[in-house]
Amino acid sequence: MDALRADVPVSCIIDAHTHMPVLSTPAQVNAHIRELVEAGVRGAVIIGIPPFKDVVARLNLDEVRAEYERVKSLIERVASEVSAQLEPEVLYINTIKIAEAFCSFARHPQMTAMESFAPVFPANLSLDPDSLAAQLEEAASRGFRGFKVIPTLFMQPLSSPQVGVVLEVAERRGLPVIVHGGCDPGVWELPRYCKYGDPSKLEQHLREHRDATVIIAHAGSYSAIAPGVFFEETLDLTRRYNNVLVDTSALPPVLVAMVLRDFPGGRVLYGSDYPAVSNAGLREYMEAVFMNVASLGLPRAELEGYAHGLASEIFRVSCLPEAYEPP
Repeated sequence: MDALRADVPVSCIIDAHTHMPVLSTPAQVNAHIRELVEAGVRGAVIIGIPPFKDVVARLNLDEVRAEYERVKSLIERVASEVSAQLEPEVLYINTIKIAEAFCSFARHPQMTAMESFAPVFPANLSLDPDSLAAQLEEAASRGFRGFKVIPTLFMQPLSSPQVGVVLEVAERRGLPVIVHGGCDPGVWELPRYCKYGDPSKLEQHLREHRDATVIIAHAGSYSAIAPGVFFEETLDLTRRYNNVLVDTSALPPVLVAMVLRDFPGGRVLYGSDYPAVSNAGLREYMEAVFMNVASLGLPRAELEGYAHGLASEIFRVSCLPEAYEPP
C-alpha cells in the first residue's frame, strides 16, 4: 500500500456495498477482506449474489439481439465509447461470467462473527414465497445482518410476492434490505431487461412494511447506457417514505455528488460495488468520490454519516482502527 493517500475529509469509511466472489476457504475470505483494508476501507457490507444460472439458461440470444437492434441508435448516441461492450454476444457472455464468478456465498462461520465486515444474505427470488421465507429466517438466525434483493437477475419486478416476503421477514427481524435499483452488467444493460430494476415497482410493499429499513442500491441509477436511469423514481420514494435510504455504489463520482445534493439529508450511504463493477481501483474510486463530495460543503456530521455513520448504525459494524496507516 502506498505511504501517501488523497486528502479524504472523513475520519473513517465503511463501504456499504461490496460483493464477494466465489471463495471456498477462510484464507481466501481473509485475503479478499485484506484487499478492502489495504485500499483504505475500515469496514464493509459484503453482499452475496444468489444462484441464477437457471434464469440465464432460459435467455434467448435471438431476443437479446432483437432488443439490441431496437435500441442500437440510443447506444450509439449516448454510449458510443463503450458500444463494443454492449453488443449482444458480449452482453450474453458477460452474463454467464457473472453467474459463474459470484453465484455462491461463503458460509464460513467466521463471516458472521466479524465486527467490521457485515455479511448480507441474497434472496433467491426463484423460490416460492414460503420456501424463501424459511431460507431468510435461517439466514437471520445464522447471524447475517441483512438481505439483498436483485430483481434483474431473476427477471422479476419489485412488485413480486417474493420481494414482499423479504421485506416482511426483514421487518420482523429488524434487519435492513438492500434492493438493487437500475440496470446490471450483462444483458440487463438493455432496456427490456433493465426494467426489472425500476424501484417504483417496490411501492406496494413499502406501504405494507413501513418499519422495514430499505436501501435502494445505486440510488436506482446504475446503467452504462443511461447513468441515472431511475434516479427520479428513487428520489420520489425517499421523499415519501422515511424508511427508504439509498447507497451510491457504482455511480460516477459526479452523479454521487448529485445524489447527496438532491436526496433527503442523512439517508445516503457510501458504497463502491467492488469488485462487481470496477472502472477504477477501489482506492482511486473512493478518493474520486470524496473529492467530488467535498465540494458540496456538507455539514461535517452529514459527511461522516454518509462515509460511515449510517452503515455502522444500520448494519452494526464498527470502524477497523488504523486502516489508513501505511505498513
